[in-house]
Amino acid sequence: MATLSSLGIGSGLETAAMLDALKYSEQQRLVPYTNMKASYEAKISAWGMISSSLDTLNKSVKPLQGDAFNTLSVSSNKSFSAKATPNASADTHNVKVEQLATSHKLKSEPVANATDAQGSKTENNSRTMVITQKNGSEMKVELKDDETSLDQIAKAINKQDGDVRASVQRADDGYQLVLSSKDTGTDGEMSVRVEGDDKLNGFLHVENGGRHVDEKGKPVAGDKGANDKMISVADAQDAKLRVDGSDYTRSSNNINDILPDITLELKAVSEDTETLTLTKDISEYKTSIKSFVDSYNALMTQTNSASKFVPNDSAGLGNNEVQRPNPENGALMGDSMLRSMVNEIRYAVNGVYGDSGAEYSSLADIGIKIDPKTGIMTLDETKLDASIAANPDDVANIFKGEQGLAKKLNGIIVNYAGDSESKIDGSIKGTTDSLNEQVDLVKIQIEKTQKLIDAQVDRYRVQFQNLDKTMASLNSTANQMGALLSSLNSK
Repeated sequence: MATLSSLGIGSGLETAAMLDALKYSEQQRLVPYTNMKASYEAKISAWGMISSSLDTLNKSVKPLQGDAFNTLSVSSNKSFSAKATPNASADTHNVKVEQLATSHKLKSEPVANATDAQGSKTENNSRTMVITQKNGSEMKVELKDDETSLDQIAKAINKQDGDVRASVQRADDGYQLVLSSKDTGTDGEMSVRVEGDDKLNGFLHVENGGRHVDEKGKPVAGDKGANDKMISVADAQDAKLRVDGSDYTRSSNNINDILPDITLELKAVSEDTETLTLTKDISEYKTSIKSFVDSYNALMTQTNSASKFVPNDSAGLGNNEVQRPNPENGALMGDSMLRSMVNEIRYAVNGVYGDSGAEYSSLADIGIKIDPKTGIMTLDETKLDASIAANPDDVANIFKGEQGLAKKLNGIIVNYAGDSESKIDGSIKGTTDSLNEQVDLVKIQIEKTQKLIDAQVDRYRVQFQNLDKTMASLNSTANQMGALLSSLNSK
């Protein structure tokens, strides 16, 4: 007899539907494991979002440890600009720029073609171009007989990527090799010689800063570089300035060693003495405090959602039915570590800081109210503005310093979220690592259980197929007996 390929055909029974029902029933064995896996993954996701909120809060807290309260507003000046670090002090300084630092620049006499050789043939096919600077820097450029054109010389110099760069420029009267020191100041003054090729040396030799000419190209009287072969386009000179009555000479126009924690960038020679004014910028106080409040509220919103509890609804349940947890509950409802973290943070922000007897010593004093139920902050900007204007030091002392709120919050955050810069793993990482391990174990159990279910369903399928065959055989026999009896009765 042919094998039956579809359940129920041979027997006439709904064995296919019966098998589907049994398969569904068997699959229910997976529900505890899939629910467990979903719970673990929801907790991992919740901790991930909380950790991200903690990092954001920490970024807003760090400036409040000092930088936000040490920002200085720097005056705008014509001959120089200034930048102040958070450690700089509010003050005024008199500054006069008497001379800017410039880098040394030389150019050769013009030639008809940049590709024409300027050296002579040598016996060993070699010569050495030596460029020396007053600071002791020295470049030695080896040139072959076919490498003495302006283009080849510039290419060889730049290939070394040293303290001098070279270019070839085209003027009305021909091509010129231009050498420029990368360093400003007299220490960068260049001298040039060529060893092993008198002709090229006679074209490029410089030992006294270069030859000086006027606007018409005529030699300058009394020029110490009158015998040099290259022309000085710009002399190497140091910056000279007078600050608060004292004279200073520096090789660069960027100067950070005269005024503590202040960098001066010289831009032009002063017409008159200018005043550099540095005043405390209290606008940064409000900006940083507002950022802190926003970041803190984002964290509290996240933790409130993760720990939310919604009572179970037992309406409509039968006597034998069991209540199930409300699906609206937070993923970390009842989590002890989350509860401890929130309590530590809320205790910190409700504390008293600063000097004893200070006018402002708590967040409430400067216009920040905290809801006792949700922990969410409400900022009264008008009160904050008034507090900063009246006593900015008291406001700053609430947050900054070793005993300030910012430092305390930073310690709590690092304890839970860790610190990648310091390579510190917080408690959250340990918890999520453990949860991930549990997820992996549950996945293995799900795979094992699924194999058992599939095997059991296969057994049911075989049994139903055998039932179909048996029933088909019995039905066939019954039909044959019926036909035989009918034929006997007809006789």
